[in-house]
Amino acid sequence: MIIRILVLTLVVFAMPALGAAEELILPVFALNAQNPDGSRWSTEVYLVNPTPEPVSVAIAELLPGRVSRPTPCGQFMTPTRVVPPQSAVLWTAAGLATDLGCADEVLGALKLHADGPVRVTARLVRHFSTGEATPLGVLSGEGQSLAAVRVTDLPGPTTLLLPALLWHRNPCGDPSFTSDVGFANPGTEAVTVTLYLPKESQRALRVNDRTVALPYQMVIEAGRWTQIGLDPLPRPFEGCFEPESFDLEVVIDGPLAVYGSVMDGRSMDGRMVAPVDLQPR
Repeated sequence: MIIRILVLTLVVFAMPALGAAEELILPVFALNAQNPDGSRWSTEVYLVNPTPEPVSVAIAELLPGRVSRPTPCGQFMTPTRVVPPQSAVLWTAAGLATDLGCADEVLGALKLHADGPVRVTARLVRHFSTGEATPLGVLSGEGQSLAAVRVTDLPGPTTLLLPALLWHRNPCGDPSFTSDVGFANPGTEAVTVTLYLPKESQRALRVNDRTVALPYQMVIEAGRWTQIGLDPLPRPFEGCFEPESFDLEVVIDGPLAVYGSVMDGRSMDGRMVAPVDLQPR
């Protein structure tokens, strides 16, 4: 699968009761994930503790899409960061690479466990190789922030709307915009996803460059992350079109993290599209 640039911003979760342990999900996580132009995507994580007591944050699970560990290193204990009271800690990309078993490349989602209230945000950065396996220190490059979501706050079963995605039918060149949709399943049961395009006259679309009929159904296995690229079917003999906005309906039969990502192919600027729950609890 060709990696499209991921530029995401997710909704910050509401703070739980003081001292309550919780699990959080970063719906997309990258480490040296390579793009066709030779650049890479990596993630650094910021842990903020607003309470008067220290909080420990540990990696509970990696929800893999792709993982490379040519020279894996074992862990004697769960990788953990302690955040002092009313302060913040930076979990660098290099530190995360080591804590994930000396991984060279990762693309997926990250599940974290915190023993108290904590805000977890991340920066996903597009960078170029500096000769290091993973850039050291703070990442430098184009990027945007995303926030962790509490696992207990994930929607489903329900119908979600990803509004105002963009794609470019009949572009007569490289498309000006592309859209991806991602799913992270931190649960113990598989979740079935069904995609609908309520306003698309052609009852088909292209998923990862493969033509499929609508509605399109897929299964996200427990503990897995998946991202798909969406493209419209061309309309032959009708000339060049301008980019189009479209709405995607996503029906899920269990709790699932869902996001959309729209990329401007010229400026390399991205936009996160958060799902709207059409059947709120």
